Parts: sequence; structure tokens; C-alpha cells
Amino acid sequence: MSLTKRLVILAGLVGLLFYNATVEQLWATIVDYQLNWYKLGVPLAWGLIIGALVQLIGISQLRKWLEPLTFISASLTTLGLTGAAAVYAAHQQAGLLLPPLMISAIGLGLYLLVYSYARFGKAQADKPENTES
Repeated sequence: MSLTKRLVILAGLVGLLFYNATVEQLWATIVDYQLNWYKLGVPLAWGLIIGALVQLIGISQLRKWLEPLTFISASLTTLGLTGAAAVYAAHQQAGLLLPPLMISAIGLGLYLLVYSYARFGKAQADKPENTES
């Protein structure tokens, strides 16, 4: 079994811990972190922007972290989506989905950071060199 499958299975099981969360605990988390539906898109946008910006600036140290960051993003996304399914199964209230969906959004944002970094790197590598004749 690959490392990715193991991480996804483990994160899915940890995500089921949200099933035991009470309505009061979930609302307290939403209020404490000021979560709302708009904030779910913020990690996605920042992931794209920061990944592209880091590549355009020319920071190459991130290249060796691409694979571990992809594993972490897959785990966070699975944990959040499994947690959201568990919360909905336990409480049937869409408003309570915000904490686990925020974890999933952070995982997707991290993936988009890696993706945009790699795509901009590929585009820069494929760009023809400026040659003077």
C-alpha cells in the first residue's frame, strides 16, 4: 500500500472524530475562529497566489518540499471532507460544516500552492531564451 493511501486512510479516520463533536463545540469553534462561508475560498486564493509568486521570485528551495506538501495537502483535504460528512451525518445542519470544511480548504490551498509553483516553473522552463542575433 502506498504512502498516499495510508495517509488518506489515517486522515479519514481522524476526520471521523468530528462525529463526536457536540453542536456547542462546533459553534464555539465557528465563533472563536470567526469562520464563515466566504473564508473557505481564502486559502485557495492564497495558495495560487503564493505558489506563483514564489516561483516568479525564483525561490527554488520549495522544489524539494513539493512531494511532502502534496501528502500533507491530501491528508488535510481528506480529514476535512470526512469530518464534514461526519458532522452532517450527526447533526444535519449545514452551518456546522464550517470547521471541517475549513480544514479541507486549507488542504486544497496547500495543494494549489504546490500546483501553481510547479506550473509556473514548467512555464518558465519552456519559455524560449532571449537570444540576440
